Amino acid sequence: MIFTLTTLLVAADERTVGIEGATEVTLKRGDYQAKPLDDRTPLIIRIDEVTPHADGSFTYDLHYIGMEHGAFFLKDYLILPDGNAAEELGDRKVEVGTVLPPGHSGELAAYAPRPFPWMGGYRMMLAILAAVWLIGLGLFAWLGRKRKVAPPPPEIPAPTYAERLRPFIEAAAQGKLSTQEQAELERLLTGYWRDRLALPDQRMSEAIATLKRHDEAGPLLLALERWLHRPGNTSAEEIEKLLQPYHHSTAPARDSS
Repeated sequence: MIFTLTTLLVAADERTVGIEGATEVTLKRGDYQAKPLDDRTPLIIRIDEVTPHADGSFTYDLHYIGMEHGAFFLKDYLILPDGNAAEELGDRKVEVGTVLPPGHSGELAAYAPRPFPWMGGYRMMLAILAAVWLIGLGLFAWLGRKRKVAPPPPEIPAPTYAERLRPFIEAAAQGKLSTQEQAELERLLTGYWRDRLALPDQRMSEAIATLKRHDEAGPLLLALERWLHRPGNTSAEEIEKLLQPYHHSTAPARDSS
């Protein structure tokens, strides 16, 4: 039978109640499990690692903590997946020592009261912390009265779409619109109407040709085309009329391709 065990049985390596110990055991099967715990389990077993070997055996790295002192058979705390005990372990066991000396009756050590029990200890520490907290709270309230809360800055309304377009339109009417500004203006216009009319994505030239035929978008685009060839002689009333469809929108247009 394949079986080796290294346990902490000598006095120098004994583990006492509540202190974790470790042991290795080599078995023929690799599917052993730690037995489920309950509130009366005197020994807690944990399988830290299972190492397979070429000969088909498996080495288990076991860690255990004793809740009571005494000797414990490992087979009582390792089981197979079907719930059967690990009889392969035989009478192998681990020992858990006690932290109390032999023959100890469990009596507490004698307590000698101090002459001034109110000095030091947790009560004094809590009293000091409470005093510091109250002093800090009072200072905070006193200093807080002198602070004047600054009024919030006035909210600046978002510009309307007409306000965004106006500098481009006025420059175009005067024949001062650069090529880069013309491209930016066309991008803003096509983006605005694509969002508003839910138009499909098109090339810039195709989108502008479509919008020229629209009742609201067309007049401004046609005027821009006219100003490129014959700038000037454009009144403020005409510009305001062309911008009328854009006065009630503040949503930024998306980039147009």
